[in-house]
Amino acid sequence: MQVQRVVLNSRPGKNGVPVPENFRLEEKTLAPDLKDGEVLVRTLYLSVDPYMRCRMNEDTGAEYLAPWQLSECVDGGGVGIVESSHCPSCMKGDVVTNLNWPWQTHAVMQGSALQKVDPQLVDGHLSYCLGAVGITGLTALLGVREKGNVTKGGNQTMVVSGAAGACGSIAGQIGRLDGCDRVVGICGSDEKCRALVEDLGFSAAINYRQENISARLKESCPHGIDVYFDNVGGAISDTVISQ
Repeated sequence: MQVQRVVLNSRPGKNGVPVPENFRLEEKTLAPDLKDGEVLVRTLYLSVDPYMRCRMNEDTGAEYLAPWQLSECVDGGGVGIVESSHCPSCMKGDVVTNLNWPWQTHAVMQGSALQKVDPQLVDGHLSYCLGAVGITGLTALLGVREKGNVTKGGNQTMVVSGAAGACGSIAGQIGRLDGCDRVVGICGSDEKCRALVEDLGFSAAINYRQENISARLKESCPHGIDVYFDNVGGAISDTVISQ
């Protein structure tokens, strides 16, 4: 079988801006025979995430992140469908997901490394398994539920930095659903602020590029800040924590 795949063609430099030329599209031949435990999957969706920029460097700066290798297929979160299987836990037609999915139109993978997806769980929107019902949604859920200490009826105020991102946007909504009286988001544009308030139910939003964060926090959080869901660190978090 001939498949198309995306490989890392060059590195952008430690702090360089990635460009299309850093990647290359090529064809590869997949062996027709599966070994015991292997499955052939067809790729449906791939996730492009911020952490992948680190993997473009020879040194990712994080022990838990392995760098992508030059001329090798890149990988990340993915969802696909099993087309043939030599693994008892995966059947033809199963929808599956994995955090190390190769950027290929088809791939041979170990069935034991795949997690089955129930399409009804996401109303057939399988791409949600890479977002709200995937690792970013789980990060938001565990952060708020396990560490946020939100108490229904407690009139608490939550602040979320990076609030318009995949994780922050979910965390803010969970905070409201779990009982926060106010949820204030910090993001980088007026359009994102509008979306947070009008579409996602945030109480207020602050554009850190245009507004005085400290003053706007005091205005938006008149009773102080009880819960902080941090996605950015640095000066923004210092400002939030000081209040």
